[in-house]
Amino acid sequence: MLMAIIERPDLDGILNVKWLLLYGRRKTGKTFYVRERGKYVRYFIVTRGSELVDIGSGERLSPNEFIRLLPLLLKEGRIVIDEFHRLGEPFFSFLQGLSGRGELTLITSTRHYFRKLMGENSPLPGLFHTHEVGLIKPGDALNFLSSRGFAGKTLIELAVLLQEPLVAPMVESHGEKVPGVLGTALKDYIPGLVGEIFTEEERELTGRYWAILEAIADGKLSSEEITGELFSKGLIESASPGAVAPYLETLVGMGLLERISVFGKKRKIYRYRHVSPLVDFAYYLNAKYGFFEAGLPPKKVEELLRERLPHYVEVFFERLLSQHYGLQPVRVERPELELDVALVEHKRLRLVAEVKWKNKIKKQDIRKAEDKFDKAGAETNLLIVPDKGLLPEKPGNAVAFDWRDALALAGVAKVPV
Repeated sequence: MLMAIIERPDLDGILNVKWLLLYGRRKTGKTFYVRERGKYVRYFIVTRGSELVDIGSGERLSPNEFIRLLPLLLKEGRIVIDEFHRLGEPFFSFLQGLSGRGELTLITSTRHYFRKLMGENSPLPGLFHTHEVGLIKPGDALNFLSSRGFAGKTLIELAVLLQEPLVAPMVESHGEKVPGVLGTALKDYIPGLVGEIFTEEERELTGRYWAILEAIADGKLSSEEITGELFSKGLIESASPGAVAPYLETLVGMGLLERISVFGKKRKIYRYRHVSPLVDFAYYLNAKYGFFEAGLPPKKVEELLRERLPHYVEVFFERLLSQHYGLQPVRVERPELELDVALVEHKRLRLVAEVKWKNKIKKQDIRKAEDKFDKAGAETNLLIVPDKGLLPEKPGNAVAFDWRDALALAGVAKVPV
């Protein structure tokens, strides 16, 4: 399958920065986008054996040969070095001596090394403009799919999946049928992806890490719940949340998990979730059905995915709204109130939303949402639905928001009426 190019304006705006360092989890499209959209004269990939391969000519250089040549290469134009962290400390110190010469782009798929390279004792801070390349942003996914003619509920659901770049060529080949063909790809892709991430971060993918990823996909979001799950499986000796805290921090640092603070608590309390909806779904299938070993029929995978999609849609809209308005997502967990989307600024609820992602919306659904909005007391309330035409009446204390509004927020030039 040919790789489709999803426009990423945040990257387009920095590709010509004189000295640029891109970092992020594997398979987020860093290499592909720089190769397709960047302008350079030589592009080198560093192998795990620390050899440099010129992807244009196939020339192979040792680190010492490359260090001798780099000052001359920089006179020719922009040089790209992919997985540069594999070159080690001598190269980093050498870069300090080249500061200001030519144009240079460095790419790394390890967040651990990025933090180390930018640490206090590193020679690199201040030399580079740094930028993290994460999953496809919701707005960019919406723009891409809109340009392909998708609309309505299908547009949003495909955009949710398209946050993982793996889905782009599937959309080009299968269109709205992607949910029906996704299972075959996930069975091998997700374990391979997670394994590669651990390899690049020089960590061992132990049973504890695996069990944490499964537990979170299965709905255990607090450190206490995760601890209880691992303790029940005999994977940790203590039932104290401190036993899993280092593992959670590592997974967050790798870019596999993200943590969301619980709003209104005196001390910091977090809930954890997978960054990628596809990684979450694959680990959910594995926790329930042993998916990575036994697989599942495509129709069953599609059925289960459609059951899980409303949750992933909630997170998608949270990201779209938080990125557009520059607000911080939080979890609201009160005995009398839980919200699908809650965004804050300076500890004040600025925007909350309830997501009713179904084909038939009743007046009762609207009443429940209105009651939540009254209790939340936020500045802006949104009732998010697949299409406003499904609403039997307008909500009294909220703004109805559907796929057309999402496109407008994403900056799509022509939004269908």
